Amino acid sequence: MSLFFTTLLGAFFLVAWLSMAGNGPDKDALSVMAATSGGMAFIRRIAGSRIVLDEKGVSVVNPVFTHDVPYRYVAKVESDDGGTLTVTTTQAVEIGALGFAGSLIDHFVGSTDRAVAQINARRAERRDLRGKSPVVRRYTRAWVADICSVAMLVCVVLTVTMGG
Repeated sequence: MSLFFTTLLGAFFLVAWLSMAGNGPDKDALSVMAATSGGMAFIRRIAGSRIVLDEKGVSVVNPVFTHDVPYRYVAKVESDDGGTLTVTTTQAVEIGALGFAGSLIDHFVGSTDRAVAQINARRAERRDLRGKSPVVRRYTRAWVADICSVAMLVCVVLTVTMGG
């Protein structure tokens, strides 16, 4: 789905860029390019939300921040009736997973409950692993979204400087 919308908005971006080929810079075309770039950045960030399980811990990847939690620091993992998954650390910090923030698809498939079961199973078998520090919070890397954000800013600056 992310690929579909990125391709669609990318096509609009390309058409707006090509429309300036013969006539030079155009404020309307730059506005379209800024809007489509911003839309692509937003969609890529949201669609990139997920939960990653590795040997030492669980990573909750949200649009802006990624939380790396070693299994030994996971106090509980639960989902509510709406399909929202929440990881609670031993320091009583609740980390909501946007990738499992309840959806119509989850209502039929039950992916949140399966994710909770997988995390709890890994947590139980790997409870005593050492070597990883407590919860680490870092910025989420999304290269396509970041490039689109920079392109949006460039288009906005060009549109504003053109005045008119």
